[in-house]
Amino acid sequence: MNPQTFALALLLLAGCTSHTQKFSLKPVLEVNEHVLTAKEFSVKLARRLKDLDALAAKDPSTNQRAKEEILKTFIVQSLTLDWARYQKITLSEDELDKEVDKIRASYPDDLSFRRVLSEEKTSFSDWREQLRYSLIEKAVFKKIGEKTKPPSEAEIKSYYEENKETFKRKERIYLRQIVVDEEAKAELLKAELKKKDFSALAIKYSIAPEAKAGGLVGWIEKGSVDFFDPLFSLPAGGVSVIFKSPFGYHIAKIEKKSSAMTLPLEEVRSRILQTLMAMKEQAEFVSWLDLQLRSAKVHRDNDLINAIRVDTRGDND
Repeated sequence: MNPQTFALALLLLAGCTSHTQKFSLKPVLEVNEHVLTAKEFSVKLARRLKDLDALAAKDPSTNQRAKEEILKTFIVQSLTLDWARYQKITLSEDELDKEVDKIRASYPDDLSFRRVLSEEKTSFSDWREQLRYSLIEKAVFKKIGEKTKPPSEAEIKSYYEENKETFKRKERIYLRQIVVDEEAKAELLKAELKKKDFSALAIKYSIAPEAKAGGLVGWIEKGSVDFFDPLFSLPAGGVSVIFKSPFGYHIAKIEKKSSAMTLPLEEVRSRILQTLMAMKEQAEFVSWLDLQLRSAKVHRDNDLINAIRVDTRGDND
């Protein structure tokens, strides 16, 4: 939904828009001392739905799902900020300014940075505050994660055995190639390969990006690139016939081959460790969030939330 073609309105009391101003400052959600007003909620909803067409944005299920996501995010943010304050996790203005400068420096110029904010319908001050929260949130998650114990050897082995299917690797070939724009050139180079080094010819004549590396493409899995699949029938050291692709005329050399296999535990250990740690940290976070919710004061105005809906321009014309 193009932002120019819709407006989000507070339609209350059977759609009587004269009450919009009166209710815009009413809270739709309160979490301890944090308040989300109807106006703020409407703006967040508009931003969330802005890329949908009018019909999709007004779909009741889409609308309700977006509302619940906004409410959940506000609850988590509020509890995170309260816990950070309790734990004395702070962020100085200087630290925030340094992070702002670092992000702005990643853009070609300030105009590009401002254009992104404009496209997101976000003011610089709002973006800065969201960045502040993101940095505090990161510090909070790090603090919560300190309780997480590394996976045991038994857990690692168990995960490996239970998920062996995910560690299967297809047949692979390690190849070099020469790519040229005319078949006649490819035929001349094919003849030259009888007396000259493949890598040297690739560097000199290939138009592919990997030419400067002697035409080295690296490992290719069977089924990943359709025009390379016929090469799997060649032996290691074999040179292909000339074949065509959307990129030109190719000559390929098979440097090495690797059969389909299940990767050994040691080769995937770091991947398993990362996965198990992420699972443990997620479980730790869910436990932490449940504890915060039990001790928090949360109130939501469902009638007001339900009364806020998307109004596309032209609905009331």
